[in-house]
Amino acid sequence: MGVVDLDGLQPGAATPLYVQIHDAMKAAIESGEYAPGSRLPSETDVSQMTGVARLTVRKAYRLLADDGLVRTIPQRGTYVEPT
Repeated sequence: MGVVDLDGLQPGAATPLYVQIHDAMKAAIESGEYAPGSRLPSETDVSQMTGVARLTVRKAYRLLADDGLVRTIPQRGTYVEPT
């Protein structure tokens, strides 16, 4: 499992940060960087890597769940759904 590259985030851009994170994570999932059943980095880890608030990451992960790409298990993590 690799770590998705989130260095291209643009604070202050027209696209909100949570959408930028969502788009980067979605691309990583769809490209196979995160295989079905694999665990995504925790909200805290992504927050620390990017310098954005944890709630911003949570909103991005919630969008991924709304897309049917991931599921979050409380106290365990966020996992890529089988396709």
